Amino acid sequence: MNPTLDTRLHDAVSRVRQHWRGTRLMDGLEPGVEGTRALLDVARIYRANRLEIGRMRPLLGRAVAGLFFDPSLRTHTSMEVATGRCGAHFVYLQGGEGTWKMEFDEGVVMNGQTAEHVKEAAPVLSSYADVLAVRAFPRSGNRDETVIRAFARYAGAPLINLESALAHPCQGLADMLTLDDLGGGGFKGRKVCLTWAPHPKPLPQAVPLSVVRAAILGGADLHVACPEGFDLDAEEMERVAGFAADTGARVTHTRDQAAATDGALAVYAKGWAANDRDHHSELAAQNQDWTVGERQMANATAFLHCLPVRRNVIVTDSVLDGPKSRVIPQAANREPVQAAVLLSWML
Repeated sequence: MNPTLDTRLHDAVSRVRQHWRGTRLMDGLEPGVEGTRALLDVARIYRANRLEIGRMRPLLGRAVAGLFFDPSLRTHTSMEVATGRCGAHFVYLQGGEGTWKMEFDEGVVMNGQTAEHVKEAAPVLSSYADVLAVRAFPRSGNRDETVIRAFARYAGAPLINLESALAHPCQGLADMLTLDDLGGGGFKGRKVCLTWAPHPKPLPQAVPLSVVRAAILGGADLHVACPEGFDLDAEEMERVAGFAADTGARVTHTRDQAAATDGALAVYAKGWAANDRDHHSELAAQNQDWTVGERQMANATAFLHCLPVRRNVIVTDSVLDGPKSRVIPQAANREPVQAAVLLSWML
C-alpha cells in the first residue's frame, strides 16, 4: 500500500464529508458547491492513480447493487469497473428481466404481471448491499420519477440515481470534470453552450438538466439554445438558479444557436422532447438545421455529448470524428467521478 496515496485519498474524502454527509445522489445538487468540488478532487486522485488504488482495494468487503430497468453501456460498465477497482463487489440486476417484475404504485391489488413491490425490494437489497444504484427512465411523460423516488423512500442504504426522467447526476459530475479539464482546472466565467439538436424520439430532459446543474455549480456563463417549443423544465431551471448566486454563474436562454455556440469553451448537444410531446416528431422535423456541424463549431473549442449519439442527426460525422470532439474522454470521466462517490460514502 502506498501510504502517501492512502493519506491523500482519505484527506480528500474527509473534505467531501465536511460539506456533504447525505446518503442520496438524486439530481447532483445534493453535495452543494463545495461538496461537489471536493468530490471532483477525489475523482482526480482516483483518475491519476486508479491502478495503484486497484491494488490497494480500499473498499474490500463492500458491495454495490446496480438495478437497471433500462439499457446501459457506459453507466453500467463504468460503475462496475469503478466498484471493482476500489475492491468492492458489484451485483448487476436487470429489472423486470433478471428479477421479478416490480410494482411501484401504492394500494395496488397485485393480481397482474407484477410479483414484487418496491416496499420489500428496496429494503431487502439494502440489507445485502452497502450502496444501491438504480437506472429507471420515465414510464410516461417528461417528469415521471416514480421508480427512483420509490427507491429513495424505501431504501435503507445510500442510493445513486443512474438516470431518471429529470436527472443523470453521475453524467453531470463527469461533465464538470471534463469542463474543468478543458478550462485548465476550472471553467468559472467561461462560455458553455447547451444546444438542443434534433432527435426522432421525445427524449427525457435528464441529461440537459444535469448539464445545466453542472454548469451552474461550476460558475459558467451558460447559454441554453433551443427552438421555440423545446424549453427546458421551468420548475427544475428555477430550482437550480439559486446556486448561481453562490458560484457567479450566468444563464442565457436563446433561440439563436449561432450566437450561443460562438466562442464557447464547449458546445454540448443533446436532443430532448418537445413541450408538446404528442407532436414531437413534427416539431423536431421542422428544426433539422439545428444538427451541430462545422458551422456551429467554427469558433468553439470542444464538442461534448453524453453518448450514445445519433450521427448526422445530433451531430455530423466531421465534428464527431474531428479534432474538437471530446466525447471519448468525457465518457471516460464517468469512472472516476462514480468511484469518488463510492469512496466518499464507504471509505
